[in-house]
Amino acid sequence: MEKYFIAAITAANHVGNKSVQRLINFFGSAEEVWKAEEGDLEKAGLNRKSLKSFLQFREEHPHAPEKLVNFCNAKKISLCSFVDEDYPPILKEISTPPAVFYYRGILETFAERIAMVGTRYCTNYGMRVAQKIAAELAATGITIVSGAARGIDTFSHIGAMKSGRTVAVLGCGINFRESYEKEKFLQNIVDSGGLVLTEFEPNLQPQAGTFPSRNRIIAGLSKGVIVVEAGKKSGALITTNYAADFGRDAFAVPGDIFSEKSEGCHELIRDGATLIKDAKDVLDFYNLVPKKFSEQTEEKFSDAVAEKVSEKILISPPVTLDETEKKVFNLIPLGENITVDEILMQNDELEPSEISEILLHLEVKKVIQEENGTYCRV
Repeated sequence: MEKYFIAAITAANHVGNKSVQRLINFFGSAEEVWKAEEGDLEKAGLNRKSLKSFLQFREEHPHAPEKLVNFCNAKKISLCSFVDEDYPPILKEISTPPAVFYYRGILETFAERIAMVGTRYCTNYGMRVAQKIAAELAATGITIVSGAARGIDTFSHIGAMKSGRTVAVLGCGINFRESYEKEKFLQNIVDSGGLVLTEFEPNLQPQAGTFPSRNRIIAGLSKGVIVVEAGKKSGALITTNYAADFGRDAFAVPGDIFSEKSEGCHELIRDGATLIKDAKDVLDFYNLVPKKFSEQTEEKFSDAVAEKVSEKILISPPVTLDETEKKVFNLIPLGENITVDEILMQNDELEPSEISEILLHLEVKKVIQEENGTYCRV
């Protein structure tokens, strides 16, 4: 019950993670904090703005902890606080660890995690690289962490699900319904044995200020951050800034020197980030032996990765396609593989970025699959 009191306290505006920890240290438990008198809260060091906000919230929601228990049970949402044994120790190392987070899926406390981030508006090159590296790393037993945004984040999750585990860190509440497709995608992560988590209260919608906080958790959960494709002003670079602050390692994938979407990666490499082209570069950096293939030679390891990458993502039928998805699906011939460029040549209505997004939807719906940069019907 203690973690639900912690969650209730953090739900009050202006009561941050550090304040919660300070209050619990002073009173001995979150339950005692919740019951504390105004004067005692002042003695504990809570400033006037935070104190006023907390007292108002508690007065308006006197049964918030109990209601949270019922809500989480009904919605099958789990809760983890910094006083729980399964709270990831690596996350406690950062300057402002979340006092509590909500999650669905399997929480692996001591997993080896690598973050993968990049632009929302990725090129076909970025899409292919993100899936390839994520699938290779996941096949070795490393968990891929990303932010569930469109573009590089999504393709990193897709690649990881083909051969292992992935963690999606949200910039909104875990119960917020952004879209049907996003909901199905996140459920697919959970069904594949992965994890979806957020520090925000369950129904909070995305806001500009929530994404830097999300990026801090992505970096905090991971021993290193890979930037696949990012421009100079890409939000993905916020994650690498957090990584530097937390003493995490930075990796970057080189791209087209004429592409603005690779300028951020090239600047990271110039400034000291490790250049990588595949999972082996990351494993060599950490001197890691792949967990799943530790007794195999490098050649056998490569074969095993290739086999894992070819596995399909499972999604429950029935499958429904909207009109735009049907148009793109019908451009893919039965029994043949086709490249994105060949699809674009047949299309005069949709932009390349839209085609990539629709191909992703079709792959998640298990009606097509990607094979070495080409697409075929399943």
